[in-house]
Amino acid sequence: MNIFVCPKCGYGNIKELSLCVVMHRVTEWDLSGQPTEFGEPEVDWESEMPYDSLVGPLDREPKPTFECCRCGEQFEKPKPADIARRIF
Repeated sequence: MNIFVCPKCGYGNIKELSLCVVMHRVTEWDLSGQPTEFGEPEVDWESEMPYDSLVGPLDREPKPTFECCRCGEQFEKPKPADIARRIF
């Protein structure tokens, strides 16, 4: 039983969204030095990418972002489910 739900529609199936670095090996280049073909993507779980450029300074606590699997709403905090009403 989900104790937290989507604040928009009340659905309990929620995904957490996260940032990760996806690397694409360059397999071909054009004459000006721009990549034109790439290999299979690979997730770099140990990246030192400067995430502060995307989400702010590294010294602040990152806020997770959630997404509802039903309506697609994205939010920082789920809503507590009304468990008592579900049970009775």
